[in-house]
Amino acid sequence: MKAVYGRLKEIRSPGNIPALIKLLAGAVIFMLLFQWLGGMRIECGPFQLDLSLAWGWPGMSRLVLPPLGEAQADTHHLPLIISVRLDRIDLPLLQNELIGITNPHAYLTSLIPRLRLAGCLWFIKSLLMGGILGFVIAWFLGKKDYRSLLRASGVGLIGILLLLIFLILDFDQTALQNPRYEGALEAAPLTLNLIDKGLAYLPELNAKLTTVAGNLNQMVDRVGRLETLGDVEGELKLLHISDIHNHPAAFDFVKRVVDGFGVDLVIDTGDLTDYGTELETEISSKIKSLGVKYLFIPGNHDSPEVVKKMRQYKNVTVLQRGLFKFKGLKIWGWEDPAASGKRITVEPEVFEKAAADFKRNFEKLEATPDIVAVHNRELASDIVNKTPLLLSGHTHRPLIKIEEGAVYINAGTTGAAGLRGLENPSLHYSLALLHFNQTENNDAPKLTAVDLIRIDSFNGKLVLERRVIPRDDPERS
Repeated sequence: MKAVYGRLKEIRSPGNIPALIKLLAGAVIFMLLFQWLGGMRIECGPFQLDLSLAWGWPGMSRLVLPPLGEAQADTHHLPLIISVRLDRIDLPLLQNELIGITNPHAYLTSLIPRLRLAGCLWFIKSLLMGGILGFVIAWFLGKKDYRSLLRASGVGLIGILLLLIFLILDFDQTALQNPRYEGALEAAPLTLNLIDKGLAYLPELNAKLTTVAGNLNQMVDRVGRLETLGDVEGELKLLHISDIHNHPAAFDFVKRVVDGFGVDLVIDTGDLTDYGTELETEISSKIKSLGVKYLFIPGNHDSPEVVKKMRQYKNVTVLQRGLFKFKGLKIWGWEDPAASGKRITVEPEVFEKAAADFKRNFEKLEATPDIVAVHNRELASDIVNKTPLLLSGHTHRPLIKIEEGAVYINAGTTGAAGLRGLENPSLHYSLALLHFNQTENNDAPKLTAVDLIRIDSFNGKLVLERRVIPRDDPERS
């Protein structure tokens, strides 16, 4: 210590001002390089995290969920910002790890040892990084003898060690219980409450979905015994789904119906995700295995990131503003105005402008489409009596209705509104199966019946409501 003190005293003398400037410059470069290189990627089961330190005041800890926002807590006084950034969630792995779990909180607790191990590795890496940076900076500042270089390396390592020790001693874990939220995460207290409920319901939900899967097979057999709808041979089946809201079980439901009923085309009227983040788009990967063409009309909870991901699948056609032809049917789709931005809602005047634009483009069409598909029916309110069939979602309430000469179908919510559905037991998994009969002449196929299928996943109750659409219905003439 005397030698170090003597060296500092020597540097502080007027004749050694350049040496002092070099020392300060070296310290600044050391801190900047440590901030830049001191991060670490952590694999914690299905979660991929980035841990990093940055110099800043006041000191805090941050959990960053891009682009939703972040949670912050004042956990220490040192001028350091600890950031944990969630980069990716492996949804198939997460789902696999959750299968068979009877105590959801035990699963969350099981992640703690993995995080502690990752933290220890980061601690060791930080010490090594401090030593290496001390060595490199001393070399660049002109120290060529090994003793000076090793001494600088030791100073760097010890400096980081003391910094981390002070940080550990100063860290207040109780501050994590009262975080601040920024961005879309301002709704985090409600969301975390729903997640907690979701984990509590998970064992029961897994068991009930197994029962529902069996019921679905029985239902397929029963439907075959229903009254004949006309010419069964050559019948065309379209499956209308909507508002999955990140629920992985929804695609198991859809897959059963697609396979059991021989569906030709799936029409999804949006809200595949909740916030439209890149992390959420992983839920869409199951669409590839449906084995059927998939038409997607973005909803207000979907974003450009969701659209980009959907376009990568060969069996998916994204219909933002355009016409899609399928086996004699002309389907005109129009995305929700919020789908082109980062917010899940738009101002009323923006929506009204979009509705006027929708109407204007509809009136320019050379021929009336057989099906109009939108997420929010209000977008098409001005043309509801000018199209034979209107499909929508958004309200989470399934409905089949003949109105103003048109058939109006709302698929409800195929994902039972996702996590939010846990707050409302009356919401069911729902979708609509549309039956069309091919005509002998070259006219477009005619809608003959709609099966509204609903499942209450918590009591295993499955309901199929069939609405027959007579060809000579005066309201449709």
